[in-house]
Amino acid sequence: MNRLHRGMRVLALGAVLAGSMSLATALHSFAQDQTLNATQRAQLAAITLDQESLPSGYTLSGEAFLTADQVASGDVSGSSLTDAGFLGQYVSIYSNGAENGRIRIYSSLWSDDAAAENGFGLLEDETTSAPDASLSDSATDIGEEPRELTTGTYTDGDRTIGTADVTFRNGSFLVGVAVERTDGQEASTDTATALATTAADRAATVAESNNPEFADLTLPVQALAISGLGTEVQAGFISPAEAEAIYGLQGSDLGKLTAAWTDTVGVGEGDSQAPYITVGLTTFGSADEAKAVVSSAADLTTLTNSTTISDATVDGADAAVAFEFTSDVTGGDATNSYRIIFAKDTTLVVIDVQAASDAGKAKSAAESLANAQLSCIGQTECAAPSLPDDFTS
Repeated sequence: MNRLHRGMRVLALGAVLAGSMSLATALHSFAQDQTLNATQRAQLAAITLDQESLPSGYTLSGEAFLTADQVASGDVSGSSLTDAGFLGQYVSIYSNGAENGRIRIYSSLWSDDAAAENGFGLLEDETTSAPDASLSDSATDIGEEPRELTTGTYTDGDRTIGTADVTFRNGSFLVGVAVERTDGQEASTDTATALATTAADRAATVAESNNPEFADLTLPVQALAISGLGTEVQAGFISPAEAEAIYGLQGSDLGKLTAAWTDTVGVGEGDSQAPYITVGLTTFGSADEAKAVVSSAADLTTLTNSTTISDATVDGADAAVAFEFTSDVTGGDATNSYRIIFAKDTTLVVIDVQAASDAGKAKSAAESLANAQLSCIGQTECAAPSLPDDFTS
């Protein structure tokens, strides 16, 4: 069982979909060394479970890529993980406050199958990774060897957490599902086993380079590589139910999506990390469905001090709209954010720049990013974008 003390602080930011940003300003985040390429990031994020796969009442709290130093725990250091062939980990967390429930789904990628086997020994030896916990291991038949079911309790700050954690290997991936009780009560091994079975199916699908439900392995490859611009706040695939839940919608055009990828980074200095940039790519079954979301965009979210730019254009796009607004992240009344939403064939793109020093800089950056993103749609790689020299000043 991997407790991910440092990683939990990253995930405390909560879920981010373009324009629905819930940020903890006191968070201490870590700039991330990008050892994963876009394809590897897509694979790890596609393995995780979505809201539709979980028991009722659970909602997305956050998801992020973690480095070796962020995964390190107990006596297991980041350098020992890197030396063993660790490339990166992805974690999703879902919470059910009414039932004191938390579900963590995590997947890590290693340099080869043998490295993953050795990595299992590092991360799943609780005597070194979680020496103060009260845990025991038992057998499971999910996935490939090595594999185990870990149950018991551990401490997270001043809380005792009850856990039932299934971890297994699939080729060079290590995958786990932890069902937890934040009140220290016994967690359900039946639920953990059922969810881990679903995760194993998704891992097998990804290992064959196929798309699990509501994931498209090509979307992160086509998306602007913004993770290197600053500190990554959140990244991952979003299911239709999760997208509508974030916006408080039901039965909307957004619910017709087939896959959605979103990535948010903070590019500023200091604790707040503002300004924030979000790039989101969403696919639909038809070009008309993508354009319908552009047409209804003003009704999907409520933005502070918002002005709709109905004549916004992105050269080459089928439809576009933009919004100038005040970010709720930093407070105040000044207009300091700009969002562009456009459709190209069956792909919907959202470029969101929030909490810039002024509206003009937010607009300039958003327009530059939108044009760069349009040129990447349908491509097999997308270069890291550049920002105006004075963007963060």
